[in-house]
Amino acid sequence: MTKRPLKMTISLNALEHLGINLYSNVPAVLSEIVANAWDADAHTVSVTIDKNAETITIEDDGHGMDRDGVIDRFLTVGFRRRDELGATTPEGRSPMGRKGIGKLSIFSIAQVAKIYTIANDERTAFQMDREVIKKAIAGKSEGAYEPDELTDWPADLKKGTRIVLSGLSKSLSALTVEGLKRRVARRFSIIGPKFKFSVKVNGDAIGPEDRGYHNVLEYLWTYGDADDFKKSCKHLKRPAQDRSSAVAAALKAHGLKLTGWVGTVALPQQLKDEEGDNLNRIAIFMRGKMAQEDVLDDFAQKEIYADYVIGELTCEQLDVDENGDIATSSRQALKQDDPRFEALRAIILSELRHIAGVWSDWRRTDGTKVAMGVPAVADWLSHLQGDTKKKAERWIGRLNTIRSGDDDKKELLKASILAFETYRHKDELDRLDNIKDENLSEVLEIFESIDDLETSYYGQIVSGRVQIIRTLKDKLKTNEKERALQSYIYKHLWLIDPAWERAKGTQHIETLVKNFLDKDTKGLKGTDAKDRIDIGYRTTSGKHVIVELKRYSASVAVDTLAAQVRKYRDGAKAILDKTAFKDYPIEIVCILGKAPPEYGTPTGASGVAETLRAVNARIVFYDQLLVNAEQAYADYLEEHVKVDKLWGVFKAIEDFAPTTPTVSAPKKQTALPAPKPVRAPAAKTKAPATGKTPAKK
Repeated sequence: MTKRPLKMTISLNALEHLGINLYSNVPAVLSEIVANAWDADAHTVSVTIDKNAETITIEDDGHGMDRDGVIDRFLTVGFRRRDELGATTPEGRSPMGRKGIGKLSIFSIAQVAKIYTIANDERTAFQMDREVIKKAIAGKSEGAYEPDELTDWPADLKKGTRIVLSGLSKSLSALTVEGLKRRVARRFSIIGPKFKFSVKVNGDAIGPEDRGYHNVLEYLWTYGDADDFKKSCKHLKRPAQDRSSAVAAALKAHGLKLTGWVGTVALPQQLKDEEGDNLNRIAIFMRGKMAQEDVLDDFAQKEIYADYVIGELTCEQLDVDENGDIATSSRQALKQDDPRFEALRAIILSELRHIAGVWSDWRRTDGTKVAMGVPAVADWLSHLQGDTKKKAERWIGRLNTIRSGDDDKKELLKASILAFETYRHKDELDRLDNIKDENLSEVLEIFESIDDLETSYYGQIVSGRVQIIRTLKDKLKTNEKERALQSYIYKHLWLIDPAWERAKGTQHIETLVKNFLDKDTKGLKGTDAKDRIDIGYRTTSGKHVIVELKRYSASVAVDTLAAQVRKYRDGAKAILDKTAFKDYPIEIVCILGKAPPEYGTPTGASGVAETLRAVNARIVFYDQLLVNAEQAYADYLEEHVKVDKLWGVFKAIEDFAPTTPTVSAPKKQTALPAPKPVRAPAAKTKAPATGKTPAKK
């Protein structure tokens, strides 16, 4: 009997748009082949990634194809599977395939595909080459392609179909078994023992848990039968809310049914997995396969809750044979104007509005519980009274709904505690009107508590400055110091001297002096111009400060430096004498990288200091700047922690670090124990060890 020739008929345009350009990643292509295996009643699909050979092999134990099946189904692009083979498979499955174009997706990642398939004891093997196909059909109206038949047969293939992909256009180097399992698992809801459908990657079976979503969900809303998924979510803060009855009427009105879930996570960054995929989405499934990756983005929700949402919803009525195909030609999305999809979208949007309100309430309430999980914070709250306590609890809970990271929330929590302490002390001051003259002890108690609050405020300012200094020290390299510190020094004079704070309301004067200094800078030439980085002027409490930054590598003679400084001082004084601040002394700070050459003379550093002192100037070296500032504040903090009654609370907040679950690590989260609150004696803060007292804001 003459064998029918293997022949594929397709236009080049169809190949380009429905094959080569159909998908852009390996998991998406493998999902199409897995779907075909499901339609073939396979119970096991094995995917083998061979990075050395640069091949991907997909094998299933389905019913396979005989020669006629290969020609009429596999090689016929646009084969209408459900019309020709019925609405269900021989084992009663609802087939995923519809138009017979998914198989072309293999050419978006591979040049060559070898297909081995067996049915009714008839073996068929052939090879398809993307480039040969393109050449064969280019310019021909018939658009026919005859694949090369293969004579070899894998001895271990007894049933089903094997596809070997090679000439891969997508590198396998970054592909991991775990990553591939995650991505394939997220495209199907029928993988696992429940549906008698196993998919393995390099021998490792994919399970529903590989989707990873259950590890990170904080709150959950379900539709229809979602018991299995609910059981897998071990870290929910509250019981899942079943919304089936809430949507029943709307679904019935449109002839739809809905199953699945929508959930929210604790932190938006939990919706970024190890492969970089964005999981902040709601996927739509039909017949066990993802039909649209995301509908959440369609709603353009601006509320904060939307950044925390993830979901999987299944609506089988979107894929009913007699109602027409709802999928777009790319097979990766649904037709936006289809009445069925429009109705489903309206229901989902209504549910999201409900979820938004519930989420805000739950996050506020649970946020207070989280904060109270820090014993020191709970202890602080317990000492508040009445309306102040209620307001503090509500506000602290609201911090849990703010779009920010853990570190930001810690800072907000500390700031909130200070704010409510201020609010509480305002109530204390209101008590003064009702205190009798003879009750002096009550008055002193109120004033002492206000002093304590002022101590706490400044303690946080100093603590923040120490962190800034340490960060700068870590980041600065020698050749970057001058430029990185330039603008920061002018804004934060406390880096030069902890006692200095920039004066307020003097911007006009600063502009006048700065214009004079800038004009001088423009007039510099040669070495003088090369050595200078910048010069600026600021006012501080009771003093005018001019800061000149020299290049780190420059070594300027003291006479040159003194002459320059004298010019700045005299020019600035001429301007300042016309202002209300004319009696303030002028101090000039020269920040250098290298010492003047006179440091090597007999008079040394003391002689240089004396010369500059005559013109109201002094030297600070780059390398000393941060060290001195850090030491001054560190000495201050060493004494401060002994008297700041809120210091223990703030330290406990900083140290509190509960473990956050991730989508790729299905491990039980364990919260670290919170530090115990620190009790401090009621004493007054001593001056810093440097002998200079940091000014208070």
